[in-house]
Amino acid sequence: MNRRGFIVSSAVAVAGTAWGLEQPKSTERQPHAPHLGRPPGELPFRQVHLDFHTSELIPDVAADFHSDEFLKTLQNAHVNSINLFAKCSHGWAYYDTKVAHKHPHLKIDLLGEQIATLRPAGIAVNYYYSLVWDNRSAHANPEWRARDKSGLGFFQGYWPWMCMNTPYLDQVVAENSEILDRMQVDGGWWDILIQPPDGCFCKWCVADRKRLGLTDSPKDIYHHNKLVALKTEDALYGLLKSKQPHANAFFNSRLVIGISDELKYYTDLEIESLPTGGWGYTHFEHRARYCRTLGKELVGMTGRFHKSWGDFGGFKPQAALDFECMNFLANGAKACVGDQLHPRGALDPYTYALIGHAYEPVTRQEDLVRGMKGVADIGVVSTLATAPSMAVQGLPPADQGFTNMLVELHQQFDVLDLNADISRYKLVILPDEILPVPSLVEKLQRYLAAGGSLLVTHKSLLDEKKNVFAIDLGVDYNGPSKFKGEYLLPHSQHFPSVAPDAYYLYQIGLSVTAKPGTKTLAVYGHPYFDRSPEHWCSHAQTPFSHATDEPVITRSGRVLYCANPFFSSYALDGELVQKLLVQDLLTVILPAPSVRTTGIPSTVRLTLMENPSNQNQLVQILYFPYERRAPNIDIIEEPATFVQASIDVKRATRPKQISALDHKGRTSDVPFRYSDGYITITLPKVTGQLALMIA
Repeated sequence: MNRRGFIVSSAVAVAGTAWGLEQPKSTERQPHAPHLGRPPGELPFRQVHLDFHTSELIPDVAADFHSDEFLKTLQNAHVNSINLFAKCSHGWAYYDTKVAHKHPHLKIDLLGEQIATLRPAGIAVNYYYSLVWDNRSAHANPEWRARDKSGLGFFQGYWPWMCMNTPYLDQVVAENSEILDRMQVDGGWWDILIQPPDGCFCKWCVADRKRLGLTDSPKDIYHHNKLVALKTEDALYGLLKSKQPHANAFFNSRLVIGISDELKYYTDLEIESLPTGGWGYTHFEHRARYCRTLGKELVGMTGRFHKSWGDFGGFKPQAALDFECMNFLANGAKACVGDQLHPRGALDPYTYALIGHAYEPVTRQEDLVRGMKGVADIGVVSTLATAPSMAVQGLPPADQGFTNMLVELHQQFDVLDLNADISRYKLVILPDEILPVPSLVEKLQRYLAAGGSLLVTHKSLLDEKKNVFAIDLGVDYNGPSKFKGEYLLPHSQHFPSVAPDAYYLYQIGLSVTAKPGTKTLAVYGHPYFDRSPEHWCSHAQTPFSHATDEPVITRSGRVLYCANPFFSSYALDGELVQKLLVQDLLTVILPAPSVRTTGIPSTVRLTLMENPSNQNQLVQILYFPYERRAPNIDIIEEPATFVQASIDVKRATRPKQISALDHKGRTSDVPFRYSDGYITITLPKVTGQLALMIA
C-alpha cells in the first residue's frame, strides 16, 4: 500500500453503535456546485483557501497550470468555494493588470483563467488581496511603511509592514477597483489588516493622532489603530458593493473580541484557526462561541499543513483534518481548508485526497446543520472584553482555562463581549480578571435583579482603587491571600466529586471575608511558612499546616464567588480538582442544563444545536483525542472509542423520532426514553463521530 492509501485508510474508523446502522446508498464522489441544494445567499460549506505567496526569485510561475485538471481536482475533493490570489504578500499580482505589478515570471492571466474555469462549473471564487504585507511596495515606497518609535520599519518575520494610513491605501483602492472592473467574483477576501500593536509612528499616523488629540498611550494607540482599520474597511467594502453588490466581504486579522463596531463591513466571519500553526485546538472552540453571537454566517478555517502556512511537504493526519472539518459544522460554521499552490500552478493530488476524504461526510451533513443555531445555557464574559487586544492567535490564560474546562464538562456556553445580551443565559461567568466597566456593572445588576445567576472568580469586578467589588458578591475584599502558597479545603457536603483533602493552589489568590448570610463552601489551609531562601522544605511548596475559617469559595443567593484564579490556573497548571469543583458548583447553580452526560469522556467534544423554525435539535459527538507529541504541536492520529455511556437532552415535548448518522453515512433510528423534560439516549459504542437528529 502506498503512503497516501495507508494514511487515508488507517486514520479513520468511524462511529459505530449497536443500533444497526445502515450503509449509505452510494459512496461515489460527486461534484457539488455551490448553488445546488443551498438557499440563495448562503455560504458554501466546503471551501479551500489557496495561498500563492510566490517570490520573484521563483521561475516558471504557473507553467504547470491546466484549467481542466485544476477544476477536476477540486470537484473530486467536493470543493464548492475557493479563495484565489489577486495579489500576494510579496506584492505581485496574478492577473493581467495596468495598475498593479504582475509577477515577473507569470506568462498567463492566472486569476482570470481560474475564475473563467471555476465559476461556470458552480465553484464560487473569492479573490484574495494582501494588505499590510506587501514586500514589493515596501521597497518601492519605503515612506509608506509602518514605523516604530525609533523610526525603523516594522517587520514580522521576513514581512515588512505597510501602513494603511498612508497614500498606500490609494494604491490599494486603485488595484482593487481594476480587479472588480475586470472580473466577476463571489467575494473579496482581504488579508493582514492590522496596525502595529504599539502604534505606527510614520509621519501620517503621528500627525493624525495629534490632529485627533490622541496621545501615545496604549488606550489611544488601540483607538487610533481601530480608526485606521475602519477607514480601510470603509474604502474597500464601499468599492466592492458599488461594483459588485452581490459579493461577500471579509477582512482577516480583525476577528478578535470586540469587533462589533466593524461588523457592517463584513458579510460573514471567518475564523482562521490552524491548531498546529500557533492557534491550538482551544482557539476555535473559544472564537466560534463568540462569533456565533454576532449574527453573521461563520466559516472555520484550518490548514492541510502539518504545521502552518507555507508548510510545503508537511501534511496533517487524515483523522485530524476530518475532526477539524466536522467540528466546524458542530459549532455552526462552514468548513475551509487552507492549502498553498505550488509555484508551477498544479494542485497536489495527495492534498486533495485528504481534503476530499474530510469533505465527503460534510456533504452528508449540510442539510442537517442548515438553519441550526448553537444552544447555550452559560454566557462567559471574555477577559478581552474589558482588556482588548488585537492578537488573533492564542488566548489569555483565563479564557483558555474556562474554554477548556467547560468544553471538557460538556457544558453549552457562549463567549461574550460588552455588547452581549446577557439576559438569555441561565448563568453568567466572570473569569478571574474582568474589569468593573460601568456599562457591564449596570447590565449585571439588572440581570441579578431579574433572577440571573453569577459565578465570579478572583479579581473580577474588583475596583482596585476603592478596594471593593463593584457588585455585592457576598464578600469583602481584604487584599492578597495571606500566604503565596495556600491550600484549599473543600467542605465535602458541597463538593461530592472531590475527596476531602488539602489541595494546593498553584496561583496566588485573594483574601476575603464572608458577609453575614453568605455560605462558605471551601476555606484556606495555611502552610507552615512561604518558601524562600531562608525558609524552605523539600523540593517544592511548603506542606500544609492547618485549616482556617478564611473563605475561598462562597455562595450568596444566586452568586457564587471563588477567591482563587481557577480558570487561569486550569490553563497554566491543569489541576483536575479545579474542574471538579466547578462541576459541582454548576450542578447547584445550574440544576437543569440543556445537556447532561454520563460515562462520556472529557476528551469528547459534544455540542447541541437547535433549529428555531421547527425546534429540531442536533447533538454532535466527536471523539478524536489529541496528544502533545512535540513542544508546541498537538497531534490527532486516529479516532477513539467509548462505550456504555448516555446523554440527556432537555426538550419541552416528547420527540417524534431520533436518528443517528455516523461519519461513513450509515443511519439508524435510535431508541430513547422521555421523562421529566429530558430525552435519555443510551450510547452503547461510539467511535470518532456521531450525529443525533431529534425531531
